[in-house]
Amino acid sequence: MYVYQLTYEHDGNLLSIGYFGSWRKARDIMKTYRSTLPGFKDYPNNFCIKKVKVNKDNYFFLN
Repeated sequence: MYVYQLTYEHDGNLLSIGYFGSWRKARDIMKTYRSTLPGFKDYPNNFCIKKVKVNKDNYFFLN
């Protein structure tokens, strides 16, 4: 089983916006943020949707 992680990165800060059951739902939330919310709409290309397997160790380092 997979979920879709929506994140936003700006000035070295990684914000986790949420996990969604479909890529389409993550994309819809991303579109809402990038078109209406201050800060997010100023940098609309800083979003990332990543497919993540559930019940798997997804540990990684952030520099």
